[in-house]
Amino acid sequence: MQKTFDHHLNMIKWIGIITMLVDHIGYFLFPQLLWLRIIGRVAFPCFLYGIIKGTERTRNYQKYIIRLVLLGIISMPITPNTLNVVFLLAVFSLSLRYQKYFLIFLLLSIPLEYSVYGFLFGWAIYWMIERNREIGVLGTLLVQFVMGLSIQTFSAAAVPLFLTKWTIKLPRLPRYFFYWFYPVHQAVLILLVM
Repeated sequence: MQKTFDHHLNMIKWIGIITMLVDHIGYFLFPQLLWLRIIGRVAFPCFLYGIIKGTERTRNYQKYIIRLVLLGIISMPITPNTLNVVFLLAVFSLSLRYQKYFLIFLLLSIPLEYSVYGFLFGWAIYWMIERNREIGVLGTLLVQFVMGLSIQTFSAAAVPLFLTKWTIKLPRLPRYFFYWFYPVHQAVLILLVM
């Protein structure tokens, strides 16, 4: 567990939150503006990266995974996909922690938002930053290829962020910022649409 503050991870969290907000503004308010959704593709891999680091560094894994699952449940009435991305992040985290049950967690990812694609994308990122950079990059590209050419392919644009230590020092995000921002910003956007 790393005790010093990680400015690189903090920057990636900021990028994930900002691009997620841009994506959801496009989804809820301006669905005709495809470029907003393209920018938003960067968010998901940033959150996968955050889960990898969070799973690795948390002092109390049980509380960490319970918070993720509770966030998924709280967000269910607000998110467009009932089995939202937070459940996928939780299953991915569990697969990192209990790797011998990989196949079970892979199967559990099927009904979740981003499904097997998101799960394997997370594992490719994990491999890239924790095991073997070249194989991880190849895995990331392979996952995108198998998914087929779509808007989701733009998710690969986040990969260079994970391969470099280049960092912009940004204000430190409050500890549980994402936990309340995820459902609250979507609720606000839904109210604006109404």
